[in-house]
Amino acid sequence: MKAKPFEEKAFHEASTPYLVPTEHPWAAPAPLPVQGLRILCVAGSGDIPIYFLSCGAGSLVAVDVSVGACAMAELKRAAYRGLDRQAFCRFFFEGIGEAKDLWMTARDPKHPAFSSRSAVYALLRDDLGPEARRFFDPIMAAHGGETNPFEAFLRPTDRVHLGLLPFLLCDDAYGAWAEGARRHFPIVCSLLEDFLAGTGDSFHVIYTSNVVEYVRSFLGMHFGLGAFRKAMESLWKDMHRVLFPKGFAVFYVHQGLGTETFRRTLKELAPPPSLGYKTHLVPINLRAPTLPSAVWRHVLVLFQKPPAPREMAVTVG
Repeated sequence: MKAKPFEEKAFHEASTPYLVPTEHPWAAPAPLPVQGLRILCVAGSGDIPIYFLSCGAGSLVAVDVSVGACAMAELKRAAYRGLDRQAFCRFFFEGIGEAKDLWMTARDPKHPAFSSRSAVYALLRDDLGPEARRFFDPIMAAHGGETNPFEAFLRPTDRVHLGLLPFLLCDDAYGAWAEGARRHFPIVCSLLEDFLAGTGDSFHVIYTSNVVEYVRSFLGMHFGLGAFRKAMESLWKDMHRVLFPKGFAVFYVHQGLGTETFRRTLKELAPPPSLGYKTHLVPINLRAPTLPSAVWRHVLVLFQKPPAPREMAVTVG
């Protein structure tokens, strides 16, 4: 039986879903190159797949080992499809103190009265699959519309500010995401490494989110960095096989460009030199309006697969 070094306990089937994304690729100086391309990404909070589709991805598959994360991705997709911006903000965030700027902004006096959260869920439920219904039905029923059940999906380190979620800032931005959500895409409950090992498809972009960073911390703490290096060797073998020539393997790193910690992380993430990948680094600096002195420095790391041998020969010639 194949070992599963990326599973362990960093992420698993029962992992709690995320209400908000912990990465913000839309804050990059330029959008990721996804126009017309085939994308594989981690489902996460459900927002990243919608972002890529709103940027014109040709097709997309979202994967996550967590049953709850897959359910949240389905619910977010249904909400983008079925709700306007005000109703979306109030459905997910009303009653959460940290997100007050989100749902207070959505209380537009010109906007029709907000239905109860239970009534909105009943509307969205028709657009959910059986697994997502099984996950959310008891959660919604237990709260009875009196409290916000999604608050349980916030981590202590999560930041919920309108400035970090620009797709909720205005109707035009939200509309672009809603259009992306209306396009069909599968949401597969699986380990990323298992999906890669078993798929016969190829992709132009594999967006691993920040999963590898969490797994690195877990494996390094419990089994040593040797275990992480072996896990990365296995992951790269499968990613290299399914990536189209000139395709990108993308990692989101919660560290600042130029720091010693980032330089070490970059070496650990990098593919074997023999594969000939090029490295592209995109710094992301985040500021929340309610925390003017705070700056989060992240980096998008893109490893680009070389062109096919024939293309290389033409280029050289």
